[in-house]
Amino acid sequence: MAEEQVAEAAEEATTPSDDWKSSLDPTIASDASLQHIGSIDAMAKSYINAQKMVGAEKVAIPGSWATDEDWNGIYNKLGRPEAPDKYELELGENADADFSDWFKNTAHGVGLSTQQAQKLAAAYGEYTGNAQQATDEQIESRRAEVETELRKELGNNYDDKLQSANAMLQELEAPDLAEIALADGSLLGDNPDLIKLMVRVNEYVKEQVGEDALAGRESRPDVSDEDLHNRISELTQADSPYWTKMHPDHDRVVAEALRLREQLNG
Repeated sequence: MAEEQVAEAAEEATTPSDDWKSSLDPTIASDASLQHIGSIDAMAKSYINAQKMVGAEKVAIPGSWATDEDWNGIYNKLGRPEAPDKYELELGENADADFSDWFKNTAHGVGLSTQQAQKLAAAYGEYTGNAQQATDEQIESRRAEVETELRKELGNNYDDKLQSANAMLQELEAPDLAEIALADGSLLGDNPDLIKLMVRVNEYVKEQVGEDALAGRESRPDVSDEDLHNRISELTQADSPYWTKMHPDHDRVVAEALRLREQLNG
């Protein structure tokens, strides 16, 4: 029994009293600022922290009545440069002068410090980089789909016909037409409808006008005897209309082959 009484006394001696405010003046003890403090140690710590704040620069947050001028004073105290051109930022190698000016003016207008503006620029660069990568992947995927579609439609001569279509753009002095960007980010030169159109135009010119009839063979030194032989062979191959008198294209093909032979023989 004596041992239990000693233990209880020791516990009472080491347990902080909850009635530490009883020795204070009642008007002080009832102050609302002391109600969350549970012991003398806690009050001492609160006092020490308050002393550390003495002399530190303080920023008063404006209320709903604040004007733009009031907020500008706050932004300046929080580290905003005095002017947009005072920002020292890394905006990435693809940022041009117009974007740089826009970004700095915007950052200054919303009150960002240099550190905040740099973090925003880095986050924006990462976002646009990911978006561009996704767009590039979509364009490459679409380009592969178009190629597969055209190979099925144009057959084994796909590469030759595609080269002829590009040559026709060169002939018409419109090579930049293929580089026009469409709304989805793809190029006009990758559009299957344009490719098929240029293939048909090229074939029409060959069949109806002749490879070199537009300017004359002498002005087209790239049209060689071998080219003419190949074209004649193509027109006169075994399954062509050249050998079938009842074929609707028989007369045209025969006339074209004759013209090419005459051109070959001068």
